[in-house]
Amino acid sequence: MDFPPRFVLSVALILAVPVVARADYGPTGRIGPSGAEVAGAIAGVAVGATLILYFVLRSPTITGCVQATDGSMALVNEKDKHAYPLVGNHLELKPGERLKLKGKKAKDKDRKPIFRVKNVDHDYGACKP
Repeated sequence: MDFPPRFVLSVALILAVPVVARADYGPTGRIGPSGAEVAGAIAGVAVGATLILYFVLRSPTITGCVQATDGSMALVNEKDKHAYPLVGNHLELKPGERLKLKGKKAKDKDRKPIFRVKNVDHDYGACKP
């Protein structure tokens, strides 16, 4: 049987280099992490998972006044004063209402910003002039 040179060299090195196994004891004489270290690691993983879930699952909201434009609805965002055409479940919206909408900011086929409405988070009533 003909073995490749790399295999023969690997086996020779494994047999030639002695390996000594010993337990490493810490300053307290115990092996492994302490209970506090394990609890800290679990808490860190829990916080990290919570933050990841929060940022992945949260839905952006925008607050503003609904306007009718060109036969469709748009919401003028109070923060940036930009009018976002509304796409999705917005049949119950009426022009002149001040709302907080949950959904997702996106872009249409012309690369213009739109807002995909998931639901109405809060109805503040009529817009103030």
